[in-house]
Amino acid sequence: MPDKILFLCTAHYSLDDRVFYHQAKSLSKNGYEVYISSTKEEFSANIDGIKISSYCDNLLSQNQKKKKIVEKLTSISPDIIICDSPMSVVASSLYRKKYSARIIYDVTEWYPSKKNFPNTTGIVKWLKAIVLLSFNLLAGFKTDSFIFGEYYKSIVFRTLTCWKPFIFLPYYPDLKYIKQYPVKKEWNEINFLYTGVINADKGIFSVLDAVQSIAKKIPQLNIRLKIIGYYTKESEKIAIENIISSLSRNINIEIHNILPFEEFCQVVGDTDFFLDLRKKDFENTHCLPIKLFYYLACGRPVIYTDLNSIKKDIKEFNFGKLVNTKDVESIAGYIQECVSNIEFYNSQCESALEYSKKHYNWAIIEKKFLTHISFHSKAVFQYRSNKQ
Repeated sequence: MPDKILFLCTAHYSLDDRVFYHQAKSLSKNGYEVYISSTKEEFSANIDGIKISSYCDNLLSQNQKKKKIVEKLTSISPDIIICDSPMSVVASSLYRKKYSARIIYDVTEWYPSKKNFPNTTGIVKWLKAIVLLSFNLLAGFKTDSFIFGEYYKSIVFRTLTCWKPFIFLPYYPDLKYIKQYPVKKEWNEINFLYTGVINADKGIFSVLDAVQSIAKKIPQLNIRLKIIGYYTKESEKIAIENIISSLSRNINIEIHNILPFEEFCQVVGDTDFFLDLRKKDFENTHCLPIKLFYYLACGRPVIYTDLNSIKKDIKEFNFGKLVNTKDVESIAGYIQECVSNIEFYNSQCESALEYSKKHYNWAIIEKKFLTHISFHSKAVFQYRSNKQ
């Protein structure tokens, strides 16, 4: 019988692009029996042979959450459990006290993160941080191996649990999902796209400043900024609406809700430039943005904050510009150069798509992922053979 593999998600939804559309589909295609269980939603389905059985645990205590996870694991009886958080790892280790299984910790999130400290300051914040960090380290000791989405989030685990196997599996997209649009040959308007959380931390105010500066430098062209995302604070929504109402007349702003993954991949490339000017604090600068690789796959220039994580992974950034978010003049100057020299702009688009095809897509890293899973599959088989 094929191995049962369960993606146990307490930080991500059932149809998360990394989990469902890449890892789970790859495993199912290669003969594994694949399950997904998320604790963030009530959802059950069988999609392309992948069995999804998710539930919402928002009202449960920590101990109740662990107990519920163990019950779910017992009902599925997986051979390999791929976890996305300390909670899912620790709960899986409780299940493993009675049943043989391999646990893999897929580290893609900071833990603790800024979002773990809403309205928390001073000594209370530090104490909570110590508790959460300790819980994460405990998970690291209880897992059998790691999958790291990026370099900086791996450092602590590779240092403290250096004997445990690991692989790096970045957030590269499967190019079959991305729709390609023709590259612009002349300028009648400039289209920008911003996607994600619409708040100050992710740089929406810097994006609006940049767009305003561009509109003033190139008044002969209409500027269109499409925003696909969601607000986190009503106060910021009001502030953003006030700014939008005062922008130059040649600027048109469209705001759309977050789209399902496949629909997003169909429309994301219908733009001229991607903008992401998130704040350069410690967490942001050490987080490799998932969206970056989807933008490159669309074959369009990207204008990003000069994050350490991007410079670590991409040595030659010649498909857009890494910038200081406050330097709107530099951003506007780059756009002006692209508008005045359409050949330069087209070369930037070609470079983005070329790098995506050669270096930053799922087909390049899929085999590494499958090899890592195969290692654990053999370990499960060996363990059960020895018990017999």
